[in-house]
Order: sequence, then C-alpha cells, then structure tokens
Amino acid sequence: MKPKLKNVLRDLELQIKANNNLIDNIKRLKINYFQLEIITEFAFLRIFMAWEIFLEDSFLRYLVGTKSPSGYEPKLKIDCKNMIIARGILSPDGSKIIKWNSPSDIISRASKYFKDGEPYTTNLETISTYFQEMNTIRNRITHKSDESKQKFINFIRRKFGYGIRGITPGRFLLRKFNQNKNYSFLDFYIDVIKSSSLKIVP
Repeated sequence: MKPKLKNVLRDLELQIKANNNLIDNIKRLKINYFQLEIITEFAFLRIFMAWEIFLEDSFLRYLVGTKSPSGYEPKLKIDCKNMIIARGILSPDGSKIIKWNSPSDIISRASKYFKDGEPYTTNLETISTYFQEMNTIRNRITHKSDESKQKFINFIRRKFGYGIRGITPGRFLLRKFNQNKNYSFLDFYIDVIKSSSLKIVP
C-alpha cells in the first residue's frame, strides 16, 4: 500500500493550527511584548519546519506514484517502487542532507523527476519571493552570524523602503500587514504556505 498524501497535508495543517493557537493564547495572557516576540519566532520556526517536512514528504510520495486526495498524479520520469528507493535516489550515498528551504533548489530537483517539474515548479515560482523572505527570517532566528543579520536588515529595507532600528524577526512578524490590525505578516506567510500546499497536494 502506498503512503497517503492526505496525511502529509493534514500534518502541516495541524502544525499551523497548533502554533497559531499558541500565539493567540499567549496574547490573552497580556505578557510583555518582548516575550511575545520570542514566542512568535518559535511558532514561526515550527510552521516553517512543518512546511519543509511537507515539501519533502509530498515529493517522496509522488516519486513512488502516490495520488493526491483529488486523484492528481504527476508524470514521473523514473520508476520508483518504494520510499526507501525514493530516498536513495535523492541522496545516493545516504550522507547528503537534502534541503527544502530554497524554492530554486526544489524546482531544479523536481524538474529531474517530474514532467515539467509539476506540481512544484509553477506553485513555487509563484511564491518564490515570499518563500525566500521566510527563509531569511528563519535564518535570522536560528543563526546569529553577521551574514544572516545583514540579509535580514537588507530584507527589511526592501520591504519598507527604510531600515528599522532594533527590529527583530518576531517584531516584524507581528507587524500589521497592509495596515490591517487584525492581519499580521505572520498571518500572511501562513496563508502563502496553506494556499501553496493545497495546490501541490490538491
């Protein structure tokens, strides 16, 4: 029996819901803003990790011929009988860590194994800018290097047209998106992930 894709989609949705609820519950406690920033960063990391896991797990399942809940099935360029073989194809010597945080890398990988790289190419090209933004935020949270710091500063300048002194990833994620006080940048990125995941696994 082939592994099911609906479970991959469900796991992502559960992670998004759980971490969204975490932030909502913390806000009701009226803790100080610095603590809220930290918790928001933690929740964002969990969601981004779930997104990476979704991309990997859906990719592997499509490689072994699994159909999506709607019956969609990409056209394969290879014959792959099971998940062990699929993992071996992506990492032949078993030592290479396959990364799922770069849209261009995933698109390139998909083009090797699926006709026209679908269902990844079109969907990830559409959200490429936002995907890269999320990765920049993720790297600033997890890495304290000068490179990750500068990339985050440059991202903020591009986003707003000016630098914001002392801004943290958490503070940015909590900012209003398009002046909508009930809709933050975190909400926006979550919607990007949810929308794209439903197109990859329809």
